[in-house]
Amino acid sequence: MHRALAGNGSITVRVTSLTGLYSSSGGGESATGGSLAQNPTVGWTPDVEPWSKAGIIIKASTKPGSAYAAMMVTGSHGVRMQWNYTGDIAGLGGAPTTASPRWLRLVRHGGTIIGYDSADGTSWTKVGTVTLTGLSATAQAGLFATSPAHNMVTSQSAIGSSGTGVSTQDTGTFDHLSLGGTWPGGAWTGADVGDTNGPSGLDRFRRIGAGFAVSGNGDIAPVVAGTMGAGTQIEYAISPGSFAAVIAAGVLGALFITAEYRRGLIRLTLTASPRRGRVLAAKAIVIGAVTLAAGITGIAIALPVGLAKLRDEGNQILPVTALTELRVIAGAAALIAVAAVLALAVGAVLRRGALAVTVVIVVPYLLAITALPAGAADWVLRITPAAAIAIEQSVPAYPQVTAAYTPMYGYYPLAPWTGFAVLCAWTVAALTLAAFLLYRRDA
Repeated sequence: MHRALAGNGSITVRVTSLTGLYSSSGGGESATGGSLAQNPTVGWTPDVEPWSKAGIIIKASTKPGSAYAAMMVTGSHGVRMQWNYTGDIAGLGGAPTTASPRWLRLVRHGGTIIGYDSADGTSWTKVGTVTLTGLSATAQAGLFATSPAHNMVTSQSAIGSSGTGVSTQDTGTFDHLSLGGTWPGGAWTGADVGDTNGPSGLDRFRRIGAGFAVSGNGDIAPVVAGTMGAGTQIEYAISPGSFAAVIAAGVLGALFITAEYRRGLIRLTLTASPRRGRVLAAKAIVIGAVTLAAGITGIAIALPVGLAKLRDEGNQILPVTALTELRVIAGAAALIAVAAVLALAVGAVLRRGALAVTVVIVVPYLLAITALPAGAADWVLRITPAAAIAIEQSVPAYPQVTAAYTPMYGYYPLAPWTGFAVLCAWTVAALTLAAFLLYRRDA
């Protein structure tokens, strides 16, 4: 529900309630014989999604993707100031009610937007200040409501993950709407922006006495994998190949030392170079350097080829920065190299190639991705070498975005470099143990 804001100005409103519904049965005939034409929300269940939002917004235009800043109440996360899809700052806690409303205010000074909240409309607290690029002299400002999909089921099995989401809608009730600054004359205009999938036939905004009620669906948030209509991450172009490369590097790393034990050649090696720690270090440097170089070369070639193939098949690729793309390439190659060094160290400890590969690759990686339920897999992906797969994650998991954040959709419980650090820690520990046992045991 918007009007033009020409130049500097402000918008203030009081929010007295936020209610919601989700489509538990998909609609249908009511118990009293009423139809969807008479009541579009027949069969919908009252509930407010945690990240349902209603509030005030200043936006460059009503075009999806244009710059914006907003102050809002949410279903379970209190008052928030959000901007440009990824920015989020917390304000007052609690949900709005008639007895305990939430006052919101946005003030524009050029491209700078300042957000305030208040519990009584008298004492105001600044929540945040943001500068929007591309905010034209005449912007659109007003009230909004939006509600993300309700995730009913998210599970993981041996063949992947699955989830069920249903449509939702919310309604924010506003009064004490006041405007300051330069607002050209004209009536409030209602508009659905972007892709909405809620019940048809609803009044999206309507007057209620001296106030307004605004209803909405969908979300104002970045598009991420695991949401309806999302695109494909860049790592999908290389992840099957990089996983195969991890297995190959693990086998190569294990055989780099276990083959000597199997054939008895380790005695010749240690006779020629009695400093056993140096032998292990040399093998680790060689196998790490070779697999890193091969990994970077292969992935740098495979990524653009894979992305072109995905686009040819009609997939929309989620955009990332050049720095993120570089991190995915280098991180995937480093994962292959460190996995090879870990397999070498475990091979030196166990002296059995097949057993070393099973410990390094099969147990953590295959179980975490394919065989364990979601809760158990989450812990495996935190504390085992499989945590390093997070280095290939290109799209972050935003706390304020409802989505299926599972490995099936390219999300891992640890941050990219944190997950990689877990693999490095295991590798250092395995190398230390291998060096100790090399000195203590007979060849």
